[in-house]
Amino acid sequence: MSEKPLVQYNREGYLGFITLNRPEKRNALNWDLWLALEQAVIQAEEDRDSRVILLRGEGKTFCSGLDLGPENELLQAIGDTPAATQKLKFYRLVRRAQDIFTRLERLAKPTIAAIHGHCLGAGLEMVLCCDMRFCSTETLFGLPEPTLAIITDAGGLQRLPRVVGRGHAREIAFRGHRFGAERAKAINLVNEVYPDQGTLEIHCRETAEEIASNPPLAVQGIKEVLIFNEEADLEQSLDYTAARSSMILPSEDLFEAIAAYMEKRKGNFKGA
Repeated sequence: MSEKPLVQYNREGYLGFITLNRPEKRNALNWDLWLALEQAVIQAEEDRDSRVILLRGEGKTFCSGLDLGPENELLQAIGDTPAATQKLKFYRLVRRAQDIFTRLERLAKPTIAAIHGHCLGAGLEMVLCCDMRFCSTETLFGLPEPTLAIITDAGGLQRLPRVVGRGHAREIAFRGHRFGAERAKAINLVNEVYPDQGTLEIHCRETAEEIASNPPLAVQGIKEVLIFNEEADLEQSLDYTAARSSMILPSEDLFEAIAAYMEKRKGNFKGA
């Protein structure tokens, strides 16, 4: 019998689900899980029928961060005898891990992180790659790397200031402390807090279904423009927006949207 996948991808209707599936280790990230995440993201990319992707964790916690066990290849690279080859190996592993998270961030479809339990270290860096983040009230967040004598290096130091602002990002990065869901909401790290995991999952699905009911060409175009905006100056961004908008017009979905509006009914959008 084959081993269970460390990260699962499946689809229900127009909703795709990426599920971290290492609950016995609180979904801690070892190198195998990182690679499995990449494969799940590729499946989500290639699934033409999915319009919104939900990221979640199996078990009692979303993700406890980096797996500190000796079998983790990342930890082995850190612990090797210091040498040029050791440093180069670790550098390449970190860059590969960064690229996997960036691939998640650049997924053409909107992504929603449903967070419960713990969201620490690399787990927090992971959800920063999602478009929206929702959590349950018991969730604890943090970047504990400075307490472990390491630097947060999978993209958190780049993405966190964009989400919560410079001061809050520096506090979280320097202190290495854990903080709760209400604090996360107050600094805009999460969009909303729900009383328990069940309610969280219901609301995440409702939000995803609402987004998925919109014409997918427009939604995906909006996401590409938003990503471009973060990396370009105003004039470049305006020009790209005009070009990207012209790419999808006219479309069958446009005419269906107009007809649905005039007829006071929900649209039936096909992404064409």
